[in-house]
Amino acid sequence: MDGNSSRCPLEYRMKVVNRVYEEQGKASEETYCKFRLPVFSRGEHAAVINRYLMGWIAGSTVFEAGFTHGDSPTMGELADYFFSVYEKERKEFPVNWPYQFELDGSVLLNRPGLVSLDLSFYAFTGGAHGNSHTENFVFNTATGKRLGLNDVFVTGFEAPLNKLIDSRFRKMRGLSPAERLDGEQGMLFENSIRFNDNLALTDKGIRFHYNPYEIAAYAFGSTVVNIPYSELEGLLKPEFMP
Repeated sequence: MDGNSSRCPLEYRMKVVNRVYEEQGKASEETYCKFRLPVFSRGEHAAVINRYLMGWIAGSTVFEAGFTHGDSPTMGELADYFFSVYEKERKEFPVNWPYQFELDGSVLLNRPGLVSLDLSFYAFTGGAHGNSHTENFVFNTATGKRLGLNDVFVTGFEAPLNKLIDSRFRKMRGLSPAERLDGEQGMLFENSIRFNDNLALTDKGIRFHYNPYEIAAYAFGSTVVNIPYSELEGLLKPEFMP
């Protein structure tokens, strides 16, 4: 890692945009589109990271039908599109429920050369319930590249990491090594839990986030497994250890 962005953490501010739907000059508080997320500065590739995040929001949430791959719209443009879909649905179908979208972001780790954050959103456009999702991001701030498992872990990490995740999850649920993970206490779909690619680095260790329906029923919500750095010695590449 080199350059100014490798010597200093990125600067950022939390940008908030709250939009409510207006019809004939009257605000409808129940239909809204809200954003709160970090906007980065100071660093050659801060703008690259900002564009990546906005592109992910546009392409991986309720907005994906309105934007093409690589688009990086503003939050205002996203809200305009969201409300336009609401208006279209109300004209074509008997829609009498509100449309709602709310996204919140937080910076989990910000140190020279590295920034990690999450974006969580809730969306309701009809149906039995809304949908929620949390996505974690790790960026090399000297290049603007989003980092994945193979970037942060050493070769051959797979089996040892799965063992760590299994152990941490069992401690979370009070399960012995012999008890099933798909029982009443474990509540998973299968009798196993493995790493996924939804990882974040924090000041304490690595976090894996499993969204609703991914490994357990919607009613149980998200599952978050945190592994402290003390247990990752030899698995994480040295530059990612504190």
